[in-house]
Amino acid sequence: MLKQKKEKKQDLRQNFHIKKDDLVEVNTGEEKGRRGRVLQTLSAKQQVIIEGINLVKKHQRARSQTKPSGIVTVPAPIHMSNVVLICAKCGKKTTVRRERIEKKRVRICKKCGEIIE
Repeated sequence: MLKQKKEKKQDLRQNFHIKKDDLVEVNTGEEKGRRGRVLQTLSAKQQVIIEGINLVKKHQRARSQTKPSGIVTVPAPIHMSNVVLICAKCGKKTTVRRERIEKKRVRICKKCGEIIE
C-alpha cells in the first residue's frame, strides 16, 4: 500500500513543455486561436491559467472593507494539451527539445533553434 502512494508522488513531478510566463496559443475550444501569457501552471492536474483567456464570472463574498462583494471575472484553467507554445524569437507555434548546455537543462525551439527562457 505504501509503495503505491510513493509511485503517485513520483508521477506528479513531471516536466512540462509549458512554464510560467510563456506565450501560448489555444488550439481547441471556444477560445481557439487566441494568445496569452501563462500566469500559473497546475502540475497535479496538468492545467495552465492563461491571462485573459477562459474567463468565468465568480460570485465573491466581501472579505474586508477594501474588498467588497460582487461578481468578479477571473481566468479558469485550461488543460495543457489544448495549448501550444509560441517561440519568442520567430513568433511561430512550436514544440521544444531539451538539451544540456553548461550543466543546465534548457528548452530549444525546434523551428528556429533559439533557446526559450
